Amino acid sequence: MSWSISQAAKETGLSKSTISRAIKAGRVSALRQDDGAYLIEPAELFRVYPRKVAQPSPDTRHEALRNPYEEAYATPSHDVEILQVKLAMTEALLHQERENSKRQQETVEDLRRRLDAASEKVLALAQPAQPSSDARHEAPRNPPQPRRWWSWKKN
Repeated sequence: MSWSISQAAKETGLSKSTISRAIKAGRVSALRQDDGAYLIEPAELFRVYPRKVAQPSPDTRHEALRNPYEEAYATPSHDVEILQVKLAMTEALLHQERENSKRQQETVEDLRRRLDAASEKVLALAQPAQPSSDARHEAPRNPPQPRRWWSWKKN
């Protein structure tokens, strides 16, 4: 099924002169008939120009508001498709970042546990030995006092 320039203009929402210039510039290929009219394949036309999105009537708009899960337009535009792909890529990157963050948190928690265990070992080694239970009840010993120089003269 091929379309005339008029039908192609209606389907894309462009003017007939725009379609005609695209054919003459080689952006859109078309077959020229004996009478000089062009026939354009829809796939070739939509390769270059997106299909015109029909504006919903006021009744359809109200219906879409009542049923938000129903798709308002039959065919998404090229921009919508690009945005959907970008959204999917962004969600995948976000998922990766969350996984990396979880791994980093687990690593930090593991390092903290190891550090706490090592600190406890160092503190246990650094503490002086506890005296025996018998030595605790004895009076503390006074260390010997050094003799002073004047005490030598008295003797």
